[in-house]
Amino acid sequence: MPWQAIDACVTVFCVSISAFLYNSRSSAGWKAQSYLLHNQVTHARLLPEESANAFTYPTLTLLVSLDALERRTLDLGRGWVITGLRPEPYLTKQPGTIRSKLDNILRTRGFLDATHVLQDAWMMTMPSFLGFEGINPLTVYFCYDSTGTFWLTVLEIHNTFGESHVHVLEVGQNEDETPSNGYDHQWTFRREFHVSPFNDRSGFYTVSIKSPSHPPMPSDILNNKFPVPPKPSVRVHLYTASEEDPAKRGLLKLTALLRPTHAAPLTTLSLLLALAQAPFALFLSLPRILFVAWILHYKKRLDVYLRPEPMPAANNWSPDGKPVHAPAGGVRWLDEGLLERFARHRVESFLRRRCQETDIEVTLVPADPSALRQTFLPVRPTTSRLTVSYLSSRFFMILFLTPSAKHALLLACDTEHIFQTSSKDLFLDVFSTTSTSKTKFTNTQWLQRLRCQGLPSSLSLSVPAVHYLDEEKTIRSALVIYIMHFLDWLEEWLFRVVRARIVEGHEPWKQWDRAAVIMQGDSSSTATFPRRDPFGSVRHDA
Repeated sequence: MPWQAIDACVTVFCVSISAFLYNSRSSAGWKAQSYLLHNQVTHARLLPEESANAFTYPTLTLLVSLDALERRTLDLGRGWVITGLRPEPYLTKQPGTIRSKLDNILRTRGFLDATHVLQDAWMMTMPSFLGFEGINPLTVYFCYDSTGTFWLTVLEIHNTFGESHVHVLEVGQNEDETPSNGYDHQWTFRREFHVSPFNDRSGFYTVSIKSPSHPPMPSDILNNKFPVPPKPSVRVHLYTASEEDPAKRGLLKLTALLRPTHAAPLTTLSLLLALAQAPFALFLSLPRILFVAWILHYKKRLDVYLRPEPMPAANNWSPDGKPVHAPAGGVRWLDEGLLERFARHRVESFLRRRCQETDIEVTLVPADPSALRQTFLPVRPTTSRLTVSYLSSRFFMILFLTPSAKHALLLACDTEHIFQTSSKDLFLDVFSTTSTSKTKFTNTQWLQRLRCQGLPSSLSLSVPAVHYLDEEKTIRSALVIYIMHFLDWLEEWLFRVVRARIVEGHEPWKQWDRAAVIMQGDSSSTATFPRRDPFGSVRHDA
């Protein structure tokens, strides 16, 4: 009797699972608008030769029609969320669907107009797993126009800091004359985005694409009843900048290849089988990154480049309105921290008052195109206008922490290049201690002594008794200054404890030493300022 009961239970279970799998088939299996790709990913570092390294690993990605994704015709499992694609981690931080955000980027960059319409796109990406959003280094959009012609390749690159960058590559525009064997299209362009801590941002990318076998639109698929499963490939080569002509590419430094080895229609059964064969495939991106970083730093002796601020992606970012280069492709900046928000609010409150006192119009221009450009107007009409263009919200914290406007200009404008200004004289006029502050906030002088901690004795700049951003209530200001000093100390201590090496001249705890040297008019010291390495990577000889 017990065995009969067990047999009955097993039978019911098997029938239930079969019915579930059968009823969970989405139209994706029939219309071929979504596929599960089993990939082989290979990375190889060639330069410096003493630090050469290579590794290969498998990954799982989805290749889905964006339109079908938006219509939710690709959903599997009747609410059983094992893997998923949510709009929030992709492209910009603005609300909306992935498709609407992609449309907005293409429209902003001049690719969409009355004659150019994005009909649909294949999206190749790693999904979330059990609600966990892992590191997704590369998402590729293969875009098709209204005639079903392959038109654009959009590369969405993420780094481990939460920033992302988008390259839009148009078929037939700025392509290399002849693509490499096995690829349909190839482009070469300057590198702009910080991805690896063992490379600076110099050099050129050469991206080779093998496009999907067919468009994702249902009409095109129906004309081919059993389409060949698409296996799009992406190969990225990183070249150094030529020593003879930095505007041209030099030596091959890094290679990366994403190549599907197997493609199957995305169904509940194919997905469960793939996850059963490699249950941790979608969790391993970050552990792999950390493991390879450990090898490159401690075994291959490569020093670390700390994350630089992203290049300006906003139009007309420079203070004079004449950008020295086209806007970069950044679409996602780091979120503003609590302390940076405090400093920004303090600066904004100060400028609202100060513009009335000085009759100077002040405009703050962020490099992040999603951040608001702010203009502070005086009551009376004025011809005095100050424009400050800044790379990140670190700008506000520097204004708050430096003892004076002259210190802020020296450190963040002349040395670290965090912001630019249309007029240094007007900047000093605006960001100076007011007569009201001098008489009203005399109890804040001790905060200036806190700000001066750590400044080199060779820095011969006068320090006003009262800071222009200080208010009568000093507790919050003091707490922020103490926390920032502690975090600076902690950062240096942690690097020393783990014996991690930063590229010489990039150490954040030596920023004031670099500023003092700049003030003295000598920037030739390689011990203070970074030397340019021809490979864009620095190897530390033991």
